[in-house]
Amino acid sequence: MAPALASLARAASRLATTAASRGAGLAAPLGAAPGLAAPLGAAPGLAGRRHLQAGAKPTKTLKVGIIGAGRIGQVHAQTLAYRCPSAQPLMIVDFFPDVAAATAKEYGIPESGKEYMDIVNHPDIEAVWVCSPSSLHAEQIIAAAKAGKHIFCEKPLATELSQVDEVMKVVEDCGVKMMLAFQRRFDPNFARLRQAIVDGVVGDPFTFRLTSRDPAPPPVEYVLKSGGLHNDMAIHDFDVARFLMGCECTEVTALGACRVDPKIGSEGGDIDTALTMLRFENGAFGTVDNCRQSPQGYDQRVEVFGSKGQVSFGNNYPSGVEIADGASVRNADLPHDFFLKRYEEAYMNETIAFVDSVVNDTPVPASGWDGRAAMVMAIAAKKSLNEGRPVKTSEIQA
Repeated sequence: MAPALASLARAASRLATTAASRGAGLAAPLGAAPGLAAPLGAAPGLAGRRHLQAGAKPTKTLKVGIIGAGRIGQVHAQTLAYRCPSAQPLMIVDFFPDVAAATAKEYGIPESGKEYMDIVNHPDIEAVWVCSPSSLHAEQIIAAAKAGKHIFCEKPLATELSQVDEVMKVVEDCGVKMMLAFQRRFDPNFARLRQAIVDGVVGDPFTFRLTSRDPAPPPVEYVLKSGGLHNDMAIHDFDVARFLMGCECTEVTALGACRVDPKIGSEGGDIDTALTMLRFENGAFGTVDNCRQSPQGYDQRVEVFGSKGQVSFGNNYPSGVEIADGASVRNADLPHDFFLKRYEEAYMNETIAFVDSVVNDTPVPASGWDGRAAMVMAIAAKKSLNEGRPVKTSEIQA
């Protein structure tokens, strides 16, 4: 590992771990990974607001607009308004204008509305946060890019692979920055584990295990619009696997069934339990274990084993309190029961990271090409499940 890359990895992990308490900018964890400083899978050639860091004097303030005032839009609105000294939200819009107005009032955002084009056409807004329903992302990104605005987009970038390619061409032709929000890269645990791999703690990675299970299954109505377990849920794990391995996935083998809620299968046409094996260019392989239900809470665990040892982390808990009595020694609490709470720091860190990238004109830490690569893995997983065979990622074409 080149000393410069290792040094960057250590710095990135430290910043990811402490950004929440400092409210300061976050260096990109992704940039630390070998071969990941440039986006994997990229095409060739390709005042009055309360801040946690009240004394900060940023050299530039990025004026932003937020499309979507749902739960994730509100998460980003809070960070932009209160925890990011280099950003100033000017407007938030939502299909339900009353929700947008209420969110604007809560976070001190001057303007609100219903139409996303009001943000796109706003003369003072420099960057747009796309937090709308997935089916609208592509058109909104294209409109923002053509207006010369930088874009932060919740996943997915688009619902079809061909759309992703179209969107990325427009983004690159327009010369704007666009970041796709894979928040787990910005979680202190994932960042620190990645640093250990870059530092050579495990040697050559041999195998990995990623576990990701939700506390309870979503309603069938959500499943029907989600794109399926692999594209909606496991895609985060597919991105994490690339992030940790530092190279591309070459083969996907998937098993799955409907074991939790029969309606997810009979009415939603999907599975709720899956095990997916991934092979990578560096020779490593591992498993992604997903389930829509975990009685003990939000189950998020990682282990990477290699020639020199292993690195791992377990679940996050509301407290570190331990109970010891005549029956057992155990945690006082169950793991967090909601993804927004489990990844609270990560959501804040990713927003700060994008602002930092735009203000300082540095590469975005997670690009649309990263989103495309994860989507290819998800499509390969679905194809493997349906056809009962390993699928090479090279088989998946737009």
